[in-house]
Amino acid sequence: MHKRKTDKNTVEKMVLDFQNQFKPIGLPFGVKLETEEEQAIWDAFTRARAKDDWRSMDLILLSKVVKLEYQIRQHTRELDKAGAIMENKRGTPIVNPLVSIIDTFERRQLAVIRSMSLNQTYSDPRDLNLPAKDQNKARALTDENSPESLLAMPS
Repeated sequence: MHKRKTDKNTVEKMVLDFQNQFKPIGLPFGVKLETEEEQAIWDAFTRARAKDDWRSMDLILLSKVVKLEYQIRQHTRELDKAGAIMENKRGTPIVNPLVSIIDTFERRQLAVIRSMSLNQTYSDPRDLNLPAKDQNKARALTDENSPESLLAMPS
């Protein structure tokens, strides 16, 4: 007997999608996040798609995006402290080398994001932001400050 595939337009599917918005997406085999900040970045990026839309290969690539984002943030904090312009040994003002390093990391990160089509999940422009709208509605329902937060959460 075949298991019936859930139609994407059924209430059952919508309830499952709603519940999945709150389940974290685990790391692929062999990938480790070193800090809480990396975990927070992972959680933010994995919300870009529904849980069922992530392939293992995408999650491995996403881990690279997360690591790059973490490095970008670290170097940006250093740059903010040191300033964009510094003096070389002769006292001549030069651009802080961190500017170039951050730029390189950002370019690499954007290249991976584009290769994953992370910024686009549908080809029809009219449907482009539908998953994000649905996810934002689901999150609004659980926001402590919204009146909708009084609704019972799915278990």
